[in-house]
Amino acid sequence: MRCPHCSQVLVTLDFCDVEVDHCYACGGIWLDNGEIERLLAGEGEYSLREAVGVKERRRRCPLCRGVMKKVLMGAGDGVVLDRCVAHGVWTDGGELREILNAACREARRSRLIGLLDAMFAARKDEGGWV
Repeated sequence: MRCPHCSQVLVTLDFCDVEVDHCYACGGIWLDNGEIERLLAGEGEYSLREAVGVKERRRRCPLCRGVMKKVLMGAGDGVVLDRCVAHGVWTDGGELREILNAACREARRSRLIGLLDAMFAARKDEGGWV
């Protein structure tokens, strides 16, 4: 599978029983449908809603190559993600960290971010998986 941002090959890693497809070049992460919900299980309310007026470049789903929709996740301004309704969501570098910071209680957030930091240590050495 190729990165919808920079076209590099995505590397699949197992994280908390979720297959995380990660781009080491740009730091983006692909999560199949249902995986972001599993990461945030029991962490309160969060929502995906249509993003209106977002000027970001539209990306293609790495699975079906269809154009993904821009959506907001979280309260307030939220985090802008790219979503293929049929397959999943793309988070640019740093967006998954923002979601975890906003949605998770301190103990779980620290654990998840610590695990992601360890998984992406090579990228972190180059400035972080931010």
